[in-house]
Amino acid sequence: MPMQLDTGAIKAESRSLLRTGEVNPFRMTLFYLLITLVLDMINSGVSYMIDSAGGFTVLSFSFVSILVGLVALVLNAGYYCYCFGILRREEMPYESLFDAFPFAGKVILLSIVEGVFIFLWSMLFVIPGIAAYRYSFAMLNLCENPELGVMEALDLSKRQTNGYKMQLFLLQLSFIGYQIAAVLIALLYEYVIISYLPDSLSGAVLGALIYGVLSAVVGVYLTPYLNLSTCRFYQLATAPQVNEPPHFDSWNDNF
Repeated sequence: MPMQLDTGAIKAESRSLLRTGEVNPFRMTLFYLLITLVLDMINSGVSYMIDSAGGFTVLSFSFVSILVGLVALVLNAGYYCYCFGILRREEMPYESLFDAFPFAGKVILLSIVEGVFIFLWSMLFVIPGIAAYRYSFAMLNLCENPELGVMEALDLSKRQTNGYKMQLFLLQLSFIGYQIAAVLIALLYEYVIISYLPDSLSGAVLGALIYGVLSAVVGVYLTPYLNLSTCRFYQLATAPQVNEPPHFDSWNDNF
């Protein structure tokens, strides 16, 4: 039977680790957010040029936009690798953020396949959020064991999350205060700040810069806190259990 995990203890442990490591999570998160900000600024500039261009130019700019998105996916996986290292009490330098690049192809393919599966579940009138939790451990499996295949990581996640989906949902829900603050920043940007920006390439890039800086006010604390907590939850939920009997999952997905 799945354990009832102590989310309070998980969050307390994550808070205690926020200043550890060769590069502590706050500094690593600033480094990560800075790279993400640069990617967002490039993407915003490219998106503006796509809207105002035509023909072959659109295809060229679209390729750049897709490439930026793929790099962001791999960096996100690298951040998970960093979090796992911190949980193992290892010294994680700045370059550990790029640990997922050796298996970047799997990261990208997994993200695509997972998105397709969630879409297909939604076509069967399954709430997409439930399907997303079904595969929520897939990327973590890959980060912990890059030798896994994409389908192996997804199949493992389906079994590992059985009985833990609601607990994981409640853990993530406990961060709602920070998430509301992030939403308010997004609304402030969308309905107030953006109206003062010029409709030009420089305006698009400046807008991405302003939004990135504002988001970092919350993100520099929320990102490591939430990700460390999620990774620790994964470790506890997937720890070997002796003679585990069959159990009922309140978010049963055997449709």
